[in-house]
Amino acid sequence: MRRRAFIRGAGLLAAGMLLPIKKIFCGPTPAEEAILTWTELIDYARWCPSPHNVQPWRMKIISTAEAHLYYDPKRLPSVVDGTSAFSTVGLGMFIECLDIAARKNHIQIVASHANEPVLNAHAPDLQLFAKLYRVQTPAEISVDRELIKKRKTSRLSYDGKIISEDIIRSLTALAEKYGQQFSFSTDEDLIRYTIDLNSKTVLQRADEEDTRKEMGQWIRTTDEEAKEKKDGLWYKCNNISANMFRNFFFHHERFKSKWKRNFANHKMNKTMDGTANLAWITGPFSNRADWVNTGAMLQQLWLEMTKHDVYMHPLGTIVTTPSSSEAFRRRIGFNGPANDFWFLVRMGYSKEPPRSFRLETKDILMS
Repeated sequence: MRRRAFIRGAGLLAAGMLLPIKKIFCGPTPAEEAILTWTELIDYARWCPSPHNVQPWRMKIISTAEAHLYYDPKRLPSVVDGTSAFSTVGLGMFIECLDIAARKNHIQIVASHANEPVLNAHAPDLQLFAKLYRVQTPAEISVDRELIKKRKTSRLSYDGKIISEDIIRSLTALAEKYGQQFSFSTDEDLIRYTIDLNSKTVLQRADEEDTRKEMGQWIRTTDEEAKEKKDGLWYKCNNISANMFRNFFFHHERFKSKWKRNFANHKMNKTMDGTANLAWITGPFSNRADWVNTGAMLQQLWLEMTKHDVYMHPLGTIVTTPSSSEAFRRRIGFNGPANDFWFLVRMGYSKEPPRSFRLETKDILMS
């Protein structure tokens, strides 16, 4: 009996010793390989920008070759983005980041989209956005995927330097590749007008209770809250003091008097000192296919700027507020469809801005 017990125990010991050897020589299981493959890409794509840094994306890994991209309806800003156009642009940018990250290994990400014209912000659970496939490709891509992690939005003051014509030509060519038009201006009067229009529009939208309530969900007025939630608009990244940021959204009644509104307007304008470059993009922007297409283009455009150490700060409040959008379009003499004016941005050079937090890869993965 003792001999048999000894042999059985020795056998179990040998099997236990062989398990790590099998792991080493046989490699990861198909499920483990799939997770490793997709998490490498997600670790890049999670740095993708999104409206108000809401990060609505979730990923379900099916196999090494397939994963499904979902969006979280609770993370959609349905008041300020009623058509879900800009949330869809953000998801298009996320797919483009996955693709850029995969190209290093001659793999491209091909998306098969759900048949949903607009995103459903009122759905009770996660919604499928697209099925994604890893497909072998001989095509090279010139974009360094490390730029995805380097890219930042700068809402700081800029240094007044004009962006070179070579960079503007490359940005113009990139936009044209996607059927869009990139327009650029260094006109000082137009820049002053735009900065002031942006500040006044922010104050105007903050008067709307629904808008203020929705935005309040994404305001991070302490470092601890920003670090814990890893999303939203952190006061440090918005170049506004925590106290003013808090008062503006949660004690807006304090900004009702004329002198306080003028003070807030002046403070917001001052944060944009040194702005010497303004740009806007126009082109087809009326349906889901347009929004996904412009998302891919915008990600490429932003990384091209990052390569040249150029920062940008989108002035989305002007674009999404009909009266302000109309005023700006009238100022530049744009006569196309209102929807076709969809992106306005100040650009330039600043000191390195703080990096907003992002959800971890594990937070994006679905079980």
